[in-house]
Amino acid sequence: MTEYAPDTPFEASFPFGATLELTPFCNFSCVMCYVRLTEEQAKRQGNLLTAEQWIDIARQTRDLGTLRLTLTGGEPLFRRDFWEIYHELNQMGFLITILSNGALIDERVMEKFKQAGMPYAMKLTLYGASNETYRRVCGSESGFTRISHAVDLLRQAQVPFSMTATIVRENAGDLQEMYRFTRERGIPFQHTISVVKSARGAVNTAESSRFAFYEFTGELTREVLEQNRHPDSPSPFARCSGYRSSYWMTWNGHMQLCSFMNRPYVPWQGNLRAAWKALEKELEALQNPPECKSCPWSAFCQRCPGILCAESGDPEKIDQSLCRTAERLYKIYQTKLKEEEF
Repeated sequence: MTEYAPDTPFEASFPFGATLELTPFCNFSCVMCYVRLTEEQAKRQGNLLTAEQWIDIARQTRDLGTLRLTLTGGEPLFRRDFWEIYHELNQMGFLITILSNGALIDERVMEKFKQAGMPYAMKLTLYGASNETYRRVCGSESGFTRISHAVDLLRQAQVPFSMTATIVRENAGDLQEMYRFTRERGIPFQHTISVVKSARGAVNTAESSRFAFYEFTGELTREVLEQNRHPDSPSPFARCSGYRSSYWMTWNGHMQLCSFMNRPYVPWQGNLRAAWKALEKELEALQNPPECKSCPWSAFCQRCPGILCAESGDPEKIDQSLCRTAERLYKIYQTKLKEEEF
């Protein structure tokens, strides 16, 4: 299936993949979430797209060539008309992946999936290895019990799924137990320490909850030595796998490149092809921050327009925290090189 995907994001200009953010609402209130909104916050940003609008978007994106469709939120299963939307989308032949916290997956939900058709895959987020950790991170008293039950149900139904974790200060102590939990059940699992500020109106504690990249020293050294040296490129999207090959549609109808990048965006007005072309034109006009052109640490920088947008509020403006991390990465790399010389 993947042989039809473009080898690089610059070789194609059609939405091979798309992510539909069905709702900003969620049954959890995670400390690091940059999407979740209260009803009052959402009202200030617009209206949720209706089921009919989502189905129309899916139909039009299918006609543009989209094969892979990701459904996310918030928590997509939290939406009351999720099954109406999902049934119609599944009938269109997409390879659908659902991103979920898993806490709403019970016997009733599994029966609904049997009726509407199982998804191509699911990706569940693991927030800890105990109910106490789930309480600290998500505000849920029984989150781990519920996700454990969801895992059992998905395994019994043989639904392909993997798990991911975002490690923050509130759950870092559970990391090894999270690996044990998934390893014992044969579940693919990976974690990240990447946490961004909210550029989209949500209120999170990213700055106090997240780790600086260099605090995970062992991971950091491995990342630097294996893949963290990036080639210089005049394009701000040189490291972006989604550029010109995918889009993200927000709950209120903003077509943008990714979840972090709230600008530029094109408002949904009924014509997906026109929106795709307009977004492409807006993105092509973006440039790297001028400071990056002569930066000695540029090859070690984690920047991309999405992260810049989240951290500085502007996809063309650098954030000094990224500069400090890049400098630290550079120094670790140089130290490692000197060690290998002797």
